Amino acid sequence: MKQTSAPHRVSLFRDLLKSLLLPGVVAAALGLLLVHNLVEAEYDEMQDIGIHAKAQLLLEIYQANPGSPALDNLMAFEARMMNPEERSSYWFRDAAGRITAHSRPIDPALLPDSLQDDIITTQDHRILTLTRGNDTVTIATPMGERNGAIRDVVLGSLLGFIILGLLFAVVATLAARRSAGVIARLGTNISQKDEHNLTPIDRANSFAEFEPAVDRLDTLMARLDAALTAERAFATNAAHELRTPVAICLANLQRLKTRLSDPATTASATEIERGLKRLIRLIERLLQMSRAQSGLELGTVRADITPVVSLMLRELRERVTDDAKLVIQPPIAPLWSRVDPDAMGIILGNLFDNALKYSAGPMPVTVDASQQGRVIISNDCDTLCDADLEQIKTRFIRKTPVSEGFGLGLSIVQDLCRQSGCTIDISSPCAGSLRGFTATLTIPEAPAA
Repeated sequence: MKQTSAPHRVSLFRDLLKSLLLPGVVAAALGLLLVHNLVEAEYDEMQDIGIHAKAQLLLEIYQANPGSPALDNLMAFEARMMNPEERSSYWFRDAAGRITAHSRPIDPALLPDSLQDDIITTQDHRILTLTRGNDTVTIATPMGERNGAIRDVVLGSLLGFIILGLLFAVVATLAARRSAGVIARLGTNISQKDEHNLTPIDRANSFAEFEPAVDRLDTLMARLDAALTAERAFATNAAHELRTPVAICLANLQRLKTRLSDPATTASATEIERGLKRLIRLIERLLQMSRAQSGLELGTVRADITPVVSLMLRELRERVTDDAKLVIQPPIAPLWSRVDPDAMGIILGNLFDNALKYSAGPMPVTVDASQQGRVIISNDCDTLCDADLEQIKTRFIRKTPVSEGFGLGLSIVQDLCRQSGCTIDISSPCAGSLRGFTATLTIPEAPAA
């Protein structure tokens, strides 16, 4: 059978971070492109103005005195201030295109063929051609310095964007983590709600956008709390109200039995008595279930619960006096815990009742309370499979329908264990045997303050 994979869950933290950082990265890239284009356009404009002014000056000096050394003097400042690869070169040509004067050094490959006024970029040079009369001057200026300046500006902008981006990433991460933390705490607060805790949700762990949903949850929990309270009150009141008349009926029936002489009538009265006693046990279970549903959490007082365990063991021994049917190992050391004594009594009482009711075989019921913090109850019965073990934990479910149980014992035990911090483990068969059922109760210890 093909198994369907679980749906992919999107992380709120990652989604917020991606939503915040991705636009920032795109904006930074667009910003760098804009800076590069603007700086390149401005540098080209400034360089073109400088080349044009230099060309006009050279052309005027040359036409005024073609053989004057002023041309070389005019370019001499570049030789003093610039590296050779950064210096400009010029050519003078006549109307026929013959070179009449030029600078030193010179690269003829940079000289354009046309004598028309034009400015071009080729071979990493900006080249201007200017004609006045029969004379034409061409100036070629290397673009290395201009490209280096643009590169420095872009790298500086990139460094600024990186620093700004890192700062933004840190701030965005902290903001996203804080928001995700608030939502996580809200989820934790909601997950702590159960039938014993339906108080309003803590609004400190919420955003204004979540308020409508939180309001609906609070309303729903308030209605659920009212319904559960009414249900528990009904079960408790009904059990209390039934217990007294049932006890009166049982007492009157027992008095009536003493006056009966007909065996058939006495047998009928005995059956009625058995039914009334079973009804009393059911009422007691309902009261215990109501007590478990009302909540019995760990107390604040640390006390030795060994007397409670010992008392329950003495009552169990009074019920079964035959050592061949019941083996008890009492506690040998104090057990300090914060478990409510009433909860401990109800838990042990139900476990003992289950062991006695469902014991079926030659092996005795065994109660081992000698291990520190543990009580192990075992009884003989047919082996239960894993499905049966899970099923008997459910309320009103019994493995043996003909027994006198009600299917409430393990359910009550589990509720009280969950509330009081105890753990209950059930297994079948018993250790070292092919039959039997074992319930292991682990009681949390409370270290001295």
